[in-house]
Amino acid sequence: MAEKQAAAWEVAGEALAEASRCGVAPSLERLGRLGQLGSLAALVEALGDEEALAGAAIAHAREREGVGLAAGEIVGELLALGRVLERRGLRREREAVDWCLLLVFERVTAELGERARRDPLTGVLNHRAFHALVAAEVARARRYRGRLALLLFDLDRFKETNDAEGHAEGDRILRAVALALGDSARENDAVGRLGGDEFGVLLLQARPAAVAAFVERVRSRFPADVSASAGSAFLAEVTGPAEDLFALADRRLYDDKIARAA
Repeated sequence: MAEKQAAAWEVAGEALAEASRCGVAPSLERLGRLGQLGSLAALVEALGDEEALAGAAIAHAREREGVGLAAGEIVGELLALGRVLERRGLRREREAVDWCLLLVFERVTAELGERARRDPLTGVLNHRAFHALVAAEVARARRYRGRLALLLFDLDRFKETNDAEGHAEGDRILRAVALALGDSARENDAVGRLGGDEFGVLLLQARPAAVAAFVERVRSRFPADVSASAGSAFLAEVTGPAEDLFALADRRLYDDKIARAA
């Protein structure tokens, strides 16, 4: 065991030297020796263990991300490791590195896909992803005779606050609202930012009483200086596409905003 660990450390050190020579992971240069090694030796040791390899590869990628390496630098380091193993004639371990590269690529691709669906400020679904989800759930509910409700929220006097106190304060409010909505929703529900200061919530299998309770719960979780108008629509009320559900909820949102301003 000790010999295996020593050999893994030796290969890891050689791989770091290769990465430094090729300049593929410049962020490593600012770390101390132990920081540079990180979990690389553990990954090298796991290359001969198929059961442990996937976990070790993901753990190494996370560790490298944690110290500031970009995805390209992580890939560059793995390629450097592969060249070292190739020179040593360790074909099986070299092929295992290729599999690690595939795992890292899949992870990065999945993360990029998820980021593309998210509003960068609040972390909730963006306009396009939320509308697509609502359309899919409307089709599903109609097929299986399910229920769903769409809720729209529009912040009161947000533009005035944003203009008077600055975008930083406006961003704080938007993040707080998104957090309140997310904390109030169930696991199978969905929250989206539809643009500006408007948010949407999709509540699955929701009855009118549950929707009313949700609105009150959300408003109680808003910061003291934040309020919002709301409008809801139920799938049973429309027969057309998902856009009709949005249109009905939007009309009720407008009515609520007028009533609250009176």
